[in-house]
Amino acid sequence: MTIRPLILLVDDDVTLLQVIAGHLHLEGFETVLAPTAAQAIQFLQDLTISLAVVDIFMPDQDGMETIGEVRARWPRLPIIAMSGGWRTISPDTILETAKALGAQDALAKPFDRQTLVEAIRRLLPPA
Repeated sequence: MTIRPLILLVDDDVTLLQVIAGHLHLEGFETVLAPTAAQAIQFLQDLTISLAVVDIFMPDQDGMETIGEVRARWPRLPIIAMSGGWRTISPDTILETAKALGAQDALAKPFDRQTLVEAIRRLLPPA
């Protein structure tokens, strides 16, 4: 029996979470969806997560704080940050900061399915 990697998707946009989850399911990944940072941390405590994809701008706790907390508590967990930017701050600036805080990769929204899948496959440990 093959165990499929479990990907944690964190974003306050539930529709986007569902779309990404659908794409990843077609590629052979299982997903759990967290619309809040608090729920993401709970999933990380309760489940064996293979990789996290974290949005930067969320209302309860921003992704920078979330990445910092995840990195401190689960130092080996691969993290991909994602952002569409914010007001006058470009996505590139935000995503470079996320990488400095511990994300191994960063994607500017909108991104295509193949870009996300390639990033996930690069970061997942070999089966």
